[in-house]
Amino acid sequence: MKDSNKFLGIDIIRVISMFCVIFLHCASNRLRVEMGNTGWNVANILTSFATCGVPMFFMISGALILGSKNTCSIKYTLKNRVLRLIIPMAVWSVIAVAAGLYADREAVLTVGNFSREIIKFFNKPVAVHLWFMYYLIPMYLISPAIKIFIDNSGDNVIKYILMLWLIEIFSLTLGGIVNNDTQKVIVNIGFINNIGFISGYLGYFILGWYLFNKDIKISNRWLILIIAASALFISAGTKMITEYNGFYTETFKSYRSIFVVILSCGMFLLLNRINKAPGILIKLISELAAVSYGVYLSHNVIINLLNRWGLKNYSIAEVFETFFITAFFSIIIIWILSKIKYIAVIFAGIKKS
Repeated sequence: MKDSNKFLGIDIIRVISMFCVIFLHCASNRLRVEMGNTGWNVANILTSFATCGVPMFFMISGALILGSKNTCSIKYTLKNRVLRLIIPMAVWSVIAVAAGLYADREAVLTVGNFSREIIKFFNKPVAVHLWFMYYLIPMYLISPAIKIFIDNSGDNVIKYILMLWLIEIFSLTLGGIVNNDTQKVIVNIGFINNIGFISGYLGYFILGWYLFNKDIKISNRWLILIIAASALFISAGTKMITEYNGFYTETFKSYRSIFVVILSCGMFLLLNRINKAPGILIKLISELAAVSYGVYLSHNVIINLLNRWGLKNYSIAEVFETFFITAFFSIIIIWILSKIKYIAVIFAGIKKS
């Protein structure tokens, strides 16, 4: 057993987040058909737990980047971080467009169609899963300023910023639940929601640093209870609002839902406390964590191809079948590419000496 590995928990979070994101995209179709039966309920509960995947990716980035002295260097940030995000993202965007046009039976893969789709890269994601990058890269770009802010602020100031963000999150959550226009006006706290600094997902970035560096006094038993209760509340709320609207509604599963924030915090704290494991398991986790970014960028391409070849994920069995195939091949492909100099940077953002 290896002990006192400060970043073992972070690697575990990265790996679990990777599998959560893959499962969410595999289960997407199932949640939109035959709503209310056993298969739908199983998918609903499992995706409720998996919603913590993307928030934890933001939190990992914040924990590591805001804790690194290199972040204060703009040159280092642009060359060694931002560039290594953008290059693989651009490459997989090209591949995703080609795969998307091929998978769409109503579209034709021509130079003209391809050009019209890929030009969108500069303005918005060309594939559904790439939205994450259009929020993460800006965080990387502004990280030197946030790092200086964090280093020169006391705990009370950081808690104050996080509190404002949580108020905004709570406001957005209530706004998505209530139906009456008057109620929506009341819960929309404009003088906080309009603070651009805390809007969006930046709160997760700062929250990740805070939870990683502060000693949070809460037992593992309570964390497990919080995680289970949050996930069950998310799934029950999703079922209720879906039945009310008559179509699948993700209000409770929104990454800017207070329930998802609580779930993600509980998972992050619990997993980050793991600091020992058998050496062979640490090696496996390290290898999987290293390829997680490339897997994130590539997995949806495989899902689209499987959909094109007949796996539509309209049953819970097909969801799991697609999940295992997608996870296996995306990991193997990125792992192989990550071992090749130059290719590793282009496809996985991994710098090989």
